[in-house]
Order: sequence, then structure tokens, then C-alpha cells
Amino acid sequence: MPINMTRRAAVIGLSTCVVVPARAQTNRTREGEFVTLDRPATFDISPNTGSLKESVQKGQQLVWHPKDKPNERRFQITNISVAFLREQTAGQVKMTFTGNVSSLGYLTSEDAKLNVIVRAKGGASLHSWSFEIPVKCADKDRPLTPLTHDVPSDVATNVFSNVSTVEIAEPAEANYPGVRVQRCS
Repeated sequence: MPINMTRRAAVIGLSTCVVVPARAQTNRTREGEFVTLDRPATFDISPNTGSLKESVQKGQQLVWHPKDKPNERRFQITNISVAFLREQTAGQVKMTFTGNVSSLGYLTSEDAKLNVIVRAKGGASLHSWSFEIPVKCADKDRPLTPLTHDVPSDVATNVFSNVSTVEIAEPAEANYPGVRVQRCS
């Protein structure tokens, strides 16, 4: 009798291990879809004063959509601005990113990841900065809180002196699936 109870307990225990992964797998497909950035945005950088350089706005925007449905937007960032501010005394350089985010009826399961690549006049990369942006259902042209980044002191002078353009793109890793989104309810 105790052997039969032990076998039953072992079978029940093993069956729960088999069922849980199968259930988890099906939940992932119901949680939403992956979307990718339509195309990177490139901004020319123009000096405003001796210590401030800003992106030139030409209507660039960042739009995410399913890979196979480029006309079905899921969320976007518009009114984008990137600035470089140099402190005269210490030579420190701060980069700032801001824009307006719209959910377009979808929210992200995790924050959208972006890279800002700072380029010189010939296109050489001078510096890069990675950050994340949350997208919520209520976002409708919501101004982002400005994100700031301290450029490392060993490259700050070179970055500020030679920046010509900035490119904003998704991570370039080959296995990056995009951003998972869900329809707002």
C-alpha cells in the first residue's frame, strides 16, 4: 500500500512539471506581439551657443509596427530633441533626449530600448548612449521627462567639438526580437 501511494505521488508530481511549461508557452502567445522600429531617425546637430548644441527638427519620428505589417502603427515618438550641453568650467558634457510618446492603442510589456549614436562629419561613431522609454495606454502625445546622460570625461571634448549628427535606433543585436506590445483594454 505505501508503495502505491509513493508511485501515485511521484506520477502526480511529474505531471505537474510537464503541464506548467506547456501552459507558460501558450500564455506567451496571448500576451501580445513583437513590434520593431520602422527606421532609425538621423538628426543634424547645430550649435545654438558656445556651450549648447541641439538637433535640427525636420519632422523625424520613431514609429513601431509589427514586422510583417508596416502600415499598422503600435506606438510612436515625435517632436524629438537631442541636445549637448557643455559646462565651461569642468568641461563636462551632458546629452539630453526628449520627445512626445503616443501609445496608439497599445502599451509595451517592457520599456522600448533605444540607442543614440553620436557621429562626426564623416560618419565615424564618437559615442553611444542606450536608454529605455515606457509606453502606457494613456500616452497621447505625452511629453517625456528629459533623459540625461553624462558623456565620459575622456571623450567629452571630442564629442562636443566634432558632433555632426545623431542617429536614434533600436539595439543592433542580431537576436533582438523587438518590443512586446499588448492592445489597451
